[in-house]
Amino acid sequence: MYKKAFVALAVLTAITGCKSTGPNVCSASTRVELPVSERVVKGTASTKVIIFEPDLKVDSDKGKTITAAFHQSLSKQVDITGSNIVDRSLAKKLKSELQIAEASGIYSSEGVPVADFAIFTDIGVASFSREFKAAHKAYDPTQDKRVYVAAACHFEAKIEASTRAVSLPDMLTLDQIEFTGDSSHSYDTTNSHCPISNDQINSMIAKAAKYSVTRSDELKNLLAPRASIVEMRQCDAGTMVRIDMGSRHGVEPEWDVDFITHEKVTNYAGEIEIETSGYGEGEVINNAEHGIKPNHSWVIIDRSMAGKVKRGDTVKVKFESACNSMGSFLGSFCHDADETISDTSLSDLFKF
Repeated sequence: MYKKAFVALAVLTAITGCKSTGPNVCSASTRVELPVSERVVKGTASTKVIIFEPDLKVDSDKGKTITAAFHQSLSKQVDITGSNIVDRSLAKKLKSELQIAEASGIYSSEGVPVADFAIFTDIGVASFSREFKAAHKAYDPTQDKRVYVAAACHFEAKIEASTRAVSLPDMLTLDQIEFTGDSSHSYDTTNSHCPISNDQINSMIAKAAKYSVTRSDELKNLLAPRASIVEMRQCDAGTMVRIDMGSRHGVEPEWDVDFITHEKVTNYAGEIEIETSGYGEGEVINNAEHGIKPNHSWVIIDRSMAGKVKRGDTVKVKFESACNSMGSFLGSFCHDADETISDTSLSDLFKF
């Protein structure tokens, strides 16, 4: 819903700076009376996250480059969710304490700052390879004939890592996310030794670490903020609801959100439980001046959803990049095109 399906359009928008502005917020006189949800769940805006330095059994400058690049990429993804990241130096002091707590099952909150989640990462594979291919002839289907292929060197960096998100203070693993990324480069040469500098190798490895994180939406959605519905209004501009989360929580125009309601039910054992169910989607109004305030924002929805909305229902942000929504095959081409446009420093390095 509301997705920008064509990456070319997104790229054009980024280059030209053109962006349409969404509708104005309906006036207070158009407010619609809402029933109250059976359970109002506290929002999760401004959660605090501790991101620990990734573990990698390589004590070298190359190892430090890998862990630093991966840590930076994780931090950027967490920052997108509007979460507050605990100071990096403080996180280093807490890592061993929390690892012991996780292993023993005993956690003490004394002296530990308030945090909702801790992120642990193990980098299992961090490799760099080079391959020389001599000049040869190969069949080109576009020309329907064999063509000459010049001698060339091919370089590839790969990263595989496993990230665990742990809730605090109960030390429960909420999810384990597998990240994989790669970065490659080729150039024509007759030198079979395939010379390459350490700076170039480090650059490729750093990009592989970055791509492994950016090519997944799992971490963002795990930490996606939740808010409560406060009111609803209807006017010519559309049907819209106000949520208790705004710019100070990182809300941005055109964020996609899911609507979730909570209902008390009697289970098979005769006990009262709270069940949740989703009933629709919406989008934060693309009007930063009127649609997003420090402590609240407005979400536009389909008019057909109006009869389902309750005050106190949960709105959960849904992160899905245009490239990641295309599937693995098309998504890889999309990411490659996007990364080529947004990052030209690698090609600058490979000048001999």
